[in-house]
Amino acid sequence: MTMVMHPPPVVVSVAGVSKHFGAQQVLCNIHLTVEAGERVVVCGPSGSGKSTLARCISGLEDFAGGTVTVNGTKVSPAMRHADLVHANVGMVFQQFNLFPHLTVLENCTLAQTWVRRRSRHEARQIALEHLHKVRLADKASAYPAQLSGGQQQRVAIARALCLNPSVMLFDEATSALDPEMVKEVLDTMILLARDGMTMICITHEMGFARAVADKVVFMDGGRIVQEATPDVFFGDRADARIRSFLSQVF
Repeated sequence: MTMVMHPPPVVVSVAGVSKHFGAQQVLCNIHLTVEAGERVVVCGPSGSGKSTLARCISGLEDFAGGTVTVNGTKVSPAMRHADLVHANVGMVFQQFNLFPHLTVLENCTLAQTWVRRRSRHEARQIALEHLHKVRLADKASAYPAQLSGGQQQRVAIARALCLNPSVMLFDEATSALDPEMVKEVLDTMILLARDGMTMICITHEMGFARAVADKVVFMDGGRIVQEATPDVFFGDRADARIRSFLSQVF
């Protein structure tokens, strides 16, 4: 009997998305598909539309045309099922956005009880599991101000994981960190990638992209200039605009 191999399901679909800020077009007819288990790195110069795309995918930003779908649910800030999409897209920003008056454990349980309707006991157990995964279980009773920047970002990652998202979206997760703290966050992201997490990573960390990405998406001027495997993207035949970009970030 011949085995029929089915492609992985599509988790994120961006089809023809465009967006303006006033007269300025920041996204122009963006098409992007992310399959289950796929690791996608989005890179490009500042102002190319990367973060705006991330916010559109997560339902935090509206857009003028096209569609964004996460696990079959259409995304927009006005949608009736916003909590469902926000729970399915684990968002990690440049800033950590932890509640300063809550402990690490409380930061990781709050959304679980509100969005997933879990009991406090269940939320606590899940939070401790993910804090252990990011090597911060011993900091559960600490407050954000007592942690380094790298530790706070790892707590933010754990908090997102607690909602069991279908995709993790990292928007320049290391750009606000001191250089010595970048590695600990990247190591956590690499661990997630190896565990099979579906990931969209907006980053200038090209070593991470080369090591982890299934495909690299290069944006410039609100458009996707190239979508390629790391071998092609970092190869000798890369587009001249991409080679210029890489010469500045490597």
